[in-house]
Amino acid sequence: MTGRIRDEAIRTVRERASLSEVVSEVVALRRRGRSAVGLCPFHAEKTPSFTVSEERGFFHCFGCGEHGDVFAFVMKTQSLTFPEAVRRIADRFGVPLPEEAGEPARRREPLTAANAAAAAFFQAELRGPGGGRARAYLRERGLSEELIERFGLGWAPGAGEVLARHLRTKGVPLEDALTAGLVMRRDRPDGAGGVLDRFRERIMFPITDTSGKVIAFGGRILPGRPASGEPPPKYLNSAESPVFRKGHTLYGLALARDAIRKTDRAIVVEGYLDVIALAQAGIGEVVAPLGTALTAEQLRLLRRFTETVIACFDGDLAGRRAAARSFPVFLEAGLWGRGAFLPAGEDPDTFVRAQGRVALEGVLAAAEPLVEAFVGALAGPKGDAVGRHAEAAREVARLLKRVREPHEFDVLVRLAAQRLGVREETLRSEGAPGVAPAAAPDEPHAPGAEAMLVELMAEDATLAERVAACGIIAEFQHPEWRRAAEALAQRDETERQARLEALPRDIRERVVRRLLEERPDVERERALADCIAHIRRRGPRGEERRVRDEIRAAQARGDSEAVEAAMRRLKQLMDETQAEKART
Repeated sequence: MTGRIRDEAIRTVRERASLSEVVSEVVALRRRGRSAVGLCPFHAEKTPSFTVSEERGFFHCFGCGEHGDVFAFVMKTQSLTFPEAVRRIADRFGVPLPEEAGEPARRREPLTAANAAAAAFFQAELRGPGGGRARAYLRERGLSEELIERFGLGWAPGAGEVLARHLRTKGVPLEDALTAGLVMRRDRPDGAGGVLDRFRERIMFPITDTSGKVIAFGGRILPGRPASGEPPPKYLNSAESPVFRKGHTLYGLALARDAIRKTDRAIVVEGYLDVIALAQAGIGEVVAPLGTALTAEQLRLLRRFTETVIACFDGDLAGRRAAARSFPVFLEAGLWGRGAFLPAGEDPDTFVRAQGRVALEGVLAAAEPLVEAFVGALAGPKGDAVGRHAEAAREVARLLKRVREPHEFDVLVRLAAQRLGVREETLRSEGAPGVAPAAAPDEPHAPGAEAMLVELMAEDATLAERVAACGIIAEFQHPEWRRAAEALAQRDETERQARLEALPRDIRERVVRRLLEERPDVERERALADCIAHIRRRGPRGEERRVRDEIRAAQARGDSEAVEAAMRRLKQLMDETQAEKART
C-alpha cells in the first residue's frame, strides 16, 4: 500500500490531466464555443445539459447539479476515494507520484499479502475433502457455486496449526501472520511456546477494503458442532490491525459498490449470509457491519456512493427500538436514513429465500424515515402530547450538533422541521450554538449582496482573499452565506474546490454560468465594490430593526425596564445614522 500523496504532486496531476479526455471515455462530447457538452452520466436526459470546461478544469450538469474537477469525475464514475482517483489519473497521464510513506503505510503491504495467502488457503480447503460439511451447509442455505466463488468463501480446518504451517511454506513471516490476526501465540503446559490458528472449524468470509483487497476475515461455526466446555462464539472476526478497523469497514462493499451506484441506494443488513442471500436474489447493493452496531464512520463510507441508505430491521418492538437507536448515528454521518421492517422473526436471508425478491422489494419500497421510529420512541404511547413532541424536537436539535458539514446541516434541518412541525429557525438556533437563526436575505427573488459576494469568491480565488482581508464576512447576516464565504476564504485550492461543490445548487450554477460567460474583470470589480458597500450601509438599519423588535417583545411581556433600555439604544443608533449622513 502507498502513503500520503503530496499536495504539490496533486497539483501537478491536475494540471497535466485532460478533463475532456477523461470525460470522453464515458460521455460523447461535442464542442460548443469554448466548452463541450454531452448527455449527463449521472442522470437520464435526452437534451445535453452536461458541460465540460477544459480551460477552467471543471464539469457541471445544469440538469442534476453534479459538479467537480477531473478527480471528482473519476471518483463519481468509478466509485473511488480521492487518493485512488489521483493515482488512477496519474497512471493515465504518466505523472510520477512521489508519496509520503510513513511507518503505518509501509506495514500494510505485507499484512495484505498475508491475508491474501490465507484467503487462497481457506478457499482450497473448502473445495477439498475436508470441506464437505461446510459445502453441504452452504448448499442447504441456498448458495450457488457462483456465489460461493464470487464472495471467496472458504473453510478453516480444525487442526490447530494448519494455516500457520501453510503460511510458513509461502514465506509469510510469523510476525506478519500474528499482526494480521491469522494466528496467535499459545503457552503449553510444558512451558514450550508455539502458535495456534485463530480460526478453526469455521466457514470463512473474507472481508475486503473498497478496492477488493482482503484485510480481515469473519468465521462462522457450523450448526450442531459438538463442543466441550464453553461453547465457541457463533461468529469470530479478525482482530483489528494496521489494515483493518472494524468500525470503519463494511462487509461486501467492494462487490456492491457498482450496484449501489447504478441503483443509487444501499441496503444495510445484519450479517454476511444476509448480504450473500440478497445478492443471489439479484439485489446486489447490499452491505453489512461486522457483528456490531452500525457506526457513523461506516455510514460516511457509504455516503461516498449514495445518500439513500435503507437499514433492515425486525418488525417487532425490539426492531423498532433498534431503528430509533440508529437514527442519531445516521444523523451524525449527515444522512437522513430509512428503515425497512421485516415481519417479526424474519431476517433478510430467510425472508428472501421464502418469499422471493418481489416481496422483499415491497418491504424496501415501504421503508420509512428513521426519524419516525426515533420520534415514536421518544413520544411513547402518548405520541400526540404536546410536551413529548416538543421533547422530541429538542432532542433532534441536540443531535444536529453532531453534523459536521454546514450544508448537510441545512438539509437535515429542513427535513427535521417538516417532520416535527417546528420552525427551521428553532432547530437552527438550538442545533448550532453560536450561530444566529437564519435571517431572510435582503432580496428574496434575486441574489442579495451576501450571495453575490459568495459567487464572486467562488469564481476567483484572488477576490476571495480580498473579501476575507477586508473583514466584511463578519458582517454577513445570513448564516448559510457566512459559512460558505468562510469556507471559500480557505487558501488551499483542493479545499476550495470541495467547498465549491458543497455550495447550494442555485449558487453553484450561477458561479458556473459566470465562469463560462467570461465576464470582464472590470465588471467583477464593480460588483465586488457594490456588494461590500451595500452590506456596510445596511449595518445600522439592521441593528435598528432588531432593537425595534426587542421593544415590541418587551412591551408584550410588560417589561418596562427592558423597554426603556431598548429605547435608549434605538435613539443612540438613530443619532449615529444622522451624524453619518451629515458627514457624507
